[in-house]
Amino acid sequence: MQGRVNKSGLVHFLLGLVSSRATGQLIGLIAVLSIVWFAGRMVGLDTTDKKLIAMGAVTAVFILFIFIRWLWTKRSGDKLASELASHNAGSSAELDEIKDKMQEALGSLKASHLGAGYRGNTALYALPWYMIIGPSAAGKSTLFANSGLHFPYSNSSELHIQGFGGTRNCDWWFSDQAILIDTAGRYTTEQSENKEWLSFLSLLKKYRPKLPINGVMVAISVADVLTSDSEEIRQHVKLVRERIEELITQLGVIFPVYITFTKTDLISGFEPFFSDLSEQEREQVFGAYLLDISEDQKNDPAEMFEVRMQDLYERLCEQRLSKVARERNEHRKQLILDFPNQFKSASTKLTEFVNLLFKSNPYQEVPWFAGVYFTSGTQEGTPIERITNGVRDQFGAVIVEQKQESITQSYFINRVFNDVIFKLQDLTRGNRKKRLVGRWLKGLTVTSGLASIAAITALLITSYTSNQLLLNQGEARVKAVVEASVNKAKDEQKLAATLALFDHYGQLRSYEDSLPWYFIFGIYEGDETLGSVANVLFNQMNQLITYPGEERLLTQIKQYETQWLEDENEAKATIRQAYYDALKMHLMMSTNPENMSPEFAKEQLLNFIAEHFNIDINAEEQAPIYTQLSSLVDMYLENMGNDIEQPGNIVFWQSNETSIALARENLNTQPEAFPLYQQVITSFAERKKPLLLNNFMASKNRDVFKSKYKIPYVYTNLGWEEYVFPEIKRISRLVFSGDWVMGTSNDSGQNVVDEAQAETLAKAMRAYYFKDYGNTWFEFLDSVKMPAFRDLNDASIDFARLSSMDGPFNDLMKLVSDNITPADAPLKSQASIGKTASDVANKLALNTPTITQISTVRAPELESRFADLRRFAQANAQENSSDYLRQYISSLSSIHSDIKAMAASNEDDAQAMIFAQELLSGNSQSNALQSSWIIIESQTRALDPQTKETLDALFKAPLHAGIATIMAKARTQLNQEWENQVYTMYNSSLAGKYPFNLTGPDAAIADVSEFLNAETGILWGFINTQLKPFMKVRRGVWEEKQWNGVGIGFSPQLLDGLTKATKVTRSLFVNGADSAGFTFQMMPVPVRGIRETYLGFSEQGYRYRNEPEEWRNFSWPGRGAAEKAVLYGLDNKGRRISIAQDGPWALLKVLNSANVKWIKGTEFLATWELKDKSEEPLTVQFSLKSGRNSGIFSKYMLTSFALPSNLFSQTPTLAQSQSRTMQ
Repeated sequence: MQGRVNKSGLVHFLLGLVSSRATGQLIGLIAVLSIVWFAGRMVGLDTTDKKLIAMGAVTAVFILFIFIRWLWTKRSGDKLASELASHNAGSSAELDEIKDKMQEALGSLKASHLGAGYRGNTALYALPWYMIIGPSAAGKSTLFANSGLHFPYSNSSELHIQGFGGTRNCDWWFSDQAILIDTAGRYTTEQSENKEWLSFLSLLKKYRPKLPINGVMVAISVADVLTSDSEEIRQHVKLVRERIEELITQLGVIFPVYITFTKTDLISGFEPFFSDLSEQEREQVFGAYLLDISEDQKNDPAEMFEVRMQDLYERLCEQRLSKVARERNEHRKQLILDFPNQFKSASTKLTEFVNLLFKSNPYQEVPWFAGVYFTSGTQEGTPIERITNGVRDQFGAVIVEQKQESITQSYFINRVFNDVIFKLQDLTRGNRKKRLVGRWLKGLTVTSGLASIAAITALLITSYTSNQLLLNQGEARVKAVVEASVNKAKDEQKLAATLALFDHYGQLRSYEDSLPWYFIFGIYEGDETLGSVANVLFNQMNQLITYPGEERLLTQIKQYETQWLEDENEAKATIRQAYYDALKMHLMMSTNPENMSPEFAKEQLLNFIAEHFNIDINAEEQAPIYTQLSSLVDMYLENMGNDIEQPGNIVFWQSNETSIALARENLNTQPEAFPLYQQVITSFAERKKPLLLNNFMASKNRDVFKSKYKIPYVYTNLGWEEYVFPEIKRISRLVFSGDWVMGTSNDSGQNVVDEAQAETLAKAMRAYYFKDYGNTWFEFLDSVKMPAFRDLNDASIDFARLSSMDGPFNDLMKLVSDNITPADAPLKSQASIGKTASDVANKLALNTPTITQISTVRAPELESRFADLRRFAQANAQENSSDYLRQYISSLSSIHSDIKAMAASNEDDAQAMIFAQELLSGNSQSNALQSSWIIIESQTRALDPQTKETLDALFKAPLHAGIATIMAKARTQLNQEWENQVYTMYNSSLAGKYPFNLTGPDAAIADVSEFLNAETGILWGFINTQLKPFMKVRRGVWEEKQWNGVGIGFSPQLLDGLTKATKVTRSLFVNGADSAGFTFQMMPVPVRGIRETYLGFSEQGYRYRNEPEEWRNFSWPGRGAAEKAVLYGLDNKGRRISIAQDGPWALLKVLNSANVKWIKGTEFLATWELKDKSEEPLTVQFSLKSGRNSGIFSKYMLTSFALPSNLFSQTPTLAQSQSRTMQ
């Protein structure tokens, strides 16, 4: 027995070693290492060291993976062993005993063939697990005990503690091939134990999540089935199906289910029929394997079972004759002969049980039934025939009294485990949910794999294609450059071909630093062509830049030589810098490469290329070409050597010593300050963006002041410190220093500066600079404006900010203060300050009481010009603003209070009108606006004119804006009352009517009197009560009153209309009369050929027949009933021509038809030219004399009178809109 076991262990060891996971993993590791060694060069592993390092890294990762997995498996096994032992123990003593036996069993496992795979508790977790379930006393433990499996216990004792009558909880059978779980029968049949059963399943799920069990055996005693009625069988099936469903649900897997009918020896005739079997024959399988036809669950396993049972019956029938022939005992012969019938009769009950067990249930997942098997252990008992008389007739026709012999062997058990159950250990799979997830994962894996293969294939193709395209591109561009040179193409074409090749070269250079993703497989050969492309480019650079460039530069230098001899000093100043730059460039590129300035040389070369090849490098569309040329020039300069004895890939330019000597002689003259100053400002102007007011205002103050003025950065304190001061110093020293360009450096190449001349030149340049500096800041302050307020609320909000000590005035003055005190020598001052600050820090550290005060010397050029402005801008040491500014801002607080109160009033328009009336009339002595105005005047009275003008406008702007807002509010009130009280009456009664419109209908005299009467008239009543505080009459002309240049804004049409209205009133209302009327005198004037003339109206008339003339008195309107006026003339021929007019204004209409001419004083001459159908007109003349000096006889005096609908130039709403539009 022991030898057979050892041989089996060796075979299992070898088979396990070949098929184990470890062997597969080792083979995989070797394969990966082989790929790294042989294909590593394709991913950059081009040396043996790199390959060995990569292989070491792969091996280390593999070992780490194995170690981590081993730790995890061991940990899981340890936890599982502990939990299972605790679960199965009823007391601490049992727990200790079970743990001791488990350790003993695990120790035995180490000596088995499992040594090739697992050790200790690791085997407990890694081996396949099988569970047997069934009712109590069904022979489950006996089935394991007589299975013939190898249980490698050291003392061959069972590792379980039995209770009374069978298994207590669970027995654990440790085989060298699997771990078998013998569950208590009460788990299957008793619902009260369900909680403990589910707890046990959860334990399995927790510690074996991937594969809790590999299969389940359902053990059912044949006696239990054959002795049960149909209801009892259904109850058996129900319990078994419930346990199987709980296994599937709780464990999440579907596993093979093996139905095992135990105690088959209780079928009558079993022992005599099979007693002749050898030991190996007793180990074979007796049953029906159903998995081959039921795995896909398309066929009904119950039907298949019936077919297989019929096959078994036929096999038994085939064997019984031979068995009967070999048997000598007559009684046993009868039993053998009857056994197939007994088996078939028993099959009826068994088939009923299986049919119920295999029946489909839509509410449960269908178990995976692998087969039905019959076994027999070493259990004593009485055949069914004797103890069950009720079924005697069903067991055949031969009824013989038999003697039961003791069965000492096990039948049909061993190979059920070895040939069926253990071979199907890998068939366990997930339940419906897990299978669904698994299908998705498999599909995703397959899709990902296919996509990865496609991606790698596409990447390889892309890499190869890209490499070929790159090589072909380089070859084509080199060929284009060569062809352009050979065919003597135009320079522009050569340059285009060269730039194209340079782009290719730049692409290759960038690939040297970082290859694109499509070259990651190493299919890249561009680096092999890099040197050849560079050589072609160097040759092209010499052809396109070096040779034409040196020729062009020498020509330019000679042109400057000629121009220098012909020009005056002013013209020479304009070309001095260009002449100097040309000489400098010539020297750097030829004889003095060690003094190369790459930035300067690059700028000069780009200008040459642009001019030579007709390229506008400043044009926006030429930006890509400019970028290419810039990079090309960088490469050109980088490959030019810096030692004349060791030239680089680019040859040095040829020098002309004669031109060099003459240029140095010409340029060695005294420089002028102004052109140098302009050069400094111009060169810096584009480096920094100009500054705007809002850049320096706090966010809350930005909309109070407006300015579009752009402050050049060069005229700021920072611009002076960062650039202008050092640049003036540099240029002044450069001009009067030894210069390698001028050949005046000493033997060691150092430049010696003439400090005195340099200082003089610097002062002259500073004078020009600070003059413009001062102008800039005064122009900026002059540009700061204050937009009009939208309304009183807007004015109140802005005055609140204006009157704040951290408001817009403080921000503005801080900006001014920071920029009107530039240091005389910033760099020197900063060094001094730094030293002083260091001294102060040291003294503080030593607790020295003396602290040095840090100060900066201001530029003297601006000391006097900004002296007055600094009084307002520079803050005191204790405050953040000056005393002058604080006094002014405080005065704005009172204005804010007045406007705030006005805005909060329910009658703000009336309050605004009262305020405006008092201000314009001068009645309010405590007016805040007036007080603030006086403060401004007192502060700026003694200032220099420019500062006074600037600050006057700046500080008075809020006052103007405030009074303008108040006036605008008052205008709204006045305009409404004007329209309601005056204009409505005027528009309906007088506008467009005679005598104010010659073609209009007649206006009623009563309406005219009511409107224009000097005492009670509507117009003059409104003027006296509402508008008199806002306007005045000067020399007969109406004009508005103003406060410091600010008035309410009456329209010119209104003022002109009131002036005309005064004349109309004075003409029509004599001595304050209540109604319109006037008196005048009339005297006819004799005219040759006219014998009679007449002018009369309303029963008043003057008929003249060439008698002596006299002045007669008339009055209008007349007292007659008829409202009619007539004029006629009668000549010597008797021809009479007349004109007549009706209505209250008939007289004026007749007078308006005459040509009235002023004679003297109040005397006028009226001439009528009367016409009829004849050609000769009649001339009638009358002298007229007004009762007072008025224009009643002038038709234009009345017709020119008109009143506007609005009192003001624009409506308030329009004025506000325009003010905000301006903003």
